[in-house]
Amino acid sequence: MTIEDFMTAAEGRPSGFDYMRLLLSVLVLAIHSVQIAYGQQFYMKVIWNHFPNDGLAMTVLPMFFALSGFLVARSLYRCRTLFSFMGLRFIRIYPALAVEVVLSAVVLGPLVTSLAWPEYFAAEEFARYLLNATGHVSNESMYLPGVFAGNPQEGLANGQLWTVPYELYCYIGLGLLTLLGARRDRRVLLLGLLAFLTLSVVKMGLHTGWHFDPWVGTVTGRALVLAFVCGVCLHAWREVIAVRFGFVLAGAVIAVIAFSLSGLGQYVGIFAISYVTVGLGLMNAPRLGVLKRADLSYGIFLYHFIIEQLVAYLLPGLREWYWITLVSLPVTALVAHLSWVLIERPALRLRRHVFALEGWAVGAMPALAGRGALR
Repeated sequence: MTIEDFMTAAEGRPSGFDYMRLLLSVLVLAIHSVQIAYGQQFYMKVIWNHFPNDGLAMTVLPMFFALSGFLVARSLYRCRTLFSFMGLRFIRIYPALAVEVVLSAVVLGPLVTSLAWPEYFAAEEFARYLLNATGHVSNESMYLPGVFAGNPQEGLANGQLWTVPYELYCYIGLGLLTLLGARRDRRVLLLGLLAFLTLSVVKMGLHTGWHFDPWVGTVTGRALVLAFVCGVCLHAWREVIAVRFGFVLAGAVIAVIAFSLSGLGQYVGIFAISYVTVGLGLMNAPRLGVLKRADLSYGIFLYHFIIEQLVAYLLPGLREWYWITLVSLPVTALVAHLSWVLIERPALRLRRHVFALEGWAVGAMPALAGRGALR
């Protein structure tokens, strides 16, 4: 059966994608618990330097991005214009992100900082941190002044946000490929994939002096973007790509080995793990109640890091990765549920306004709206 066959059999909504999003968000939480419990140096040594731990851990974020690429491609093909496509991406990502950043900085930060409140709010780090709400994330902007003193990762409030800019790059890049005719001719997507792969390998070669054997660290942002484009391409060729259990299993083995071998290996593993991700997502098991009522994956991703930091700060006697995971997971799930009910679901109801604005834009500014590029 092809990807399209599985999608048709599940009426376009296989439950496997919902399960995958939830599972991957929980895995990210568990992986970060090691960093929060023992610090960055131990985290890198234990997680990233032992086969197959490094290969397994490195598959999680690429799977997230490949999954996102596949599902976002569905949204792109359903939208009339780039206007509505970008609008839908905005209301899905930004409201919850902005609320999480502001709550972390304005509500929680003052309660766990070692600084006096006037000093805390006047600090440059505080102002820089608030820029995260705009999607402008850097290594420095993930820190809040004086928070979580005594934790191995002191000051680090939202370490997971480093992927946000790459997610934005994915949407912008897909929009550019669409303007170049990707919806009319899917070969444009393949050319974009090959061009970005070449650029990534050349950039890594220049960085390493063309010595690819040594392992160079965790998965790169460029590899995440590549995984996203792979997911888009899998959707574009869904009626010709076969999915079989043996292929999925082989792809998983290839991905773990490739990610573990070298810095260049991640670019081999990306293709394999993208296929595995879509193959697993096409499974259509009955949906549990939680999947019918809410999508907790984004909320878990947004809030898990700072909640784990809080657990390590308040309960130093339980500063082991498994305790942090066990205590943080139900708290994070509860906060994610509140985020869904109070922020994310209401924001998604703005879709009708996006489509209304799209109708006006198509009539008033067809070139700006991208009508010609998408039809």
